[in-house]
Amino acid sequence: MSEIILPSTFVGLLVAFEPCFTAPSSRTFSLLVAGWIHCLGRRTITAVAVASGGVESCHISVFHRFFSRARWSLDALGQVVFRLALTWIPADQPLFILVDDTLARKTGKGISLATMHHDPLLSTARKPFCSFGHVWVVLALWVPLPMGGNRGFALPLLFRLYVGAKRGGTKDAPGRPRRGTRQQAAEKAHAAHPRPTKLALARELLALVAGWADGRTLYAVVDSAYAARPLLEDRPANVQVLSRLRLDAALWARPGRRRPGQRGRPRKRGHRLPTPKAMAAVRRRWDPLPLTLYGRQVTPLVFGCTALWYGALRDQPIRIVIVRDPSGRRRDEAFFCTDLTVDHAFILTGYARRWTIEVAFYTQKQFLGFEDPQNQTATAVARTAPLAGIVYDLVLLWYAARLQQGLASGWVRRPWYRSKSTPSFLDMLAAVRQESWQLYFSDPPCPTPVARKPASSWTDTLQATAYSPPHEA
Repeated sequence: MSEIILPSTFVGLLVAFEPCFTAPSSRTFSLLVAGWIHCLGRRTITAVAVASGGVESCHISVFHRFFSRARWSLDALGQVVFRLALTWIPADQPLFILVDDTLARKTGKGISLATMHHDPLLSTARKPFCSFGHVWVVLALWVPLPMGGNRGFALPLLFRLYVGAKRGGTKDAPGRPRRGTRQQAAEKAHAAHPRPTKLALARELLALVAGWADGRTLYAVVDSAYAARPLLEDRPANVQVLSRLRLDAALWARPGRRRPGQRGRPRKRGHRLPTPKAMAAVRRRWDPLPLTLYGRQVTPLVFGCTALWYGALRDQPIRIVIVRDPSGRRRDEAFFCTDLTVDHAFILTGYARRWTIEVAFYTQKQFLGFEDPQNQTATAVARTAPLAGIVYDLVLLWYAARLQQGLASGWVRRPWYRSKSTPSFLDMLAAVRQESWQLYFSDPPCPTPVARKPASSWTDTLQATAYSPPHEA
């Protein structure tokens, strides 16, 4: 097998994944990570294998079979990343778990488990739009790595593929009627695949991470689409949920105490309370709260209360905070947390950390080819795209360790970015590549010549060339 084109410090991170594979699969995994980092085009399996430098010593089918037939678990890789990331989070602080889903658009009738999904980027309020592809429910851990300032990073840990009911993409072109074996296999895989909801998949992921946390408190930060009864009720004991609250949510007071001798079953809720929108409309006294949200200093107006949201969580009250923009440019918003001991600042700053998972989705699609693999078997589909998330985690953890040791390389200076103070993910990816290439490429043999006098402007050079006298014979 060829040598892995990665720095020794990066290979040290890959050693932690060896218990997840057999010896041949572990070598293939290391080559694929190296190829994923060094590949400059679309990250198909063939392109990644070529960029890894391993196609000269093993057959190309080794890389394809790693995803479709090899025995290894994607959840085991996420657990290793979770253990590596815990070293950057103090033991006395809670863990913030971010859960969301993202769409990976696909083309081709032979793509397995691809269905029609709502496309939030192409849809408008008046006209919804659907795209053909894969929807991934992703669980990420928020980690305060040193190069991110106060914003931190979301490290994807676990992935689940959500399969819709409508397959789509079955019509042929009028002049090319075609129904091949690959399309038939894809349709058969779609019919046989189970279809749990996104909430059921998110609940499964939370249960896994709750078992890894060894009793530490987890705050699951989710969007309002996931703040529903399947996720809120009967969750693990060490999991608290933090999310956005609907402004028209039906709130109730807690039930009062039973009177002596009172008959009948105990009441589960008290009298009806106003909705958050109605509370904000009649509120006269708001408290200013200085915060740092999304990297900016803001001072919103807030007030809070405790109530029962019986439609989503029947046996536990929630802590609610309602926010108003002093400038009036943004509408009022409401947020809640199932932990009644936290304050308003904890709820707002905790929910603001959810944006880092959106940054992770964008980065994986733009620079790591999350949407590029075109697998046509169900097992390979469930494994290939999530590897981009694992590579994203490893690059961040490697750069953070180098920065802590004072060995991280800077980024190329761009004069038009005058306020840039932290490296982007592309800068970190370039640092891995540069340190890898230093092992195989030496410095240039001759130094770059330095001009002894300042170069003239292009207008002076042009005039001297145009009006110079002809040379004598």
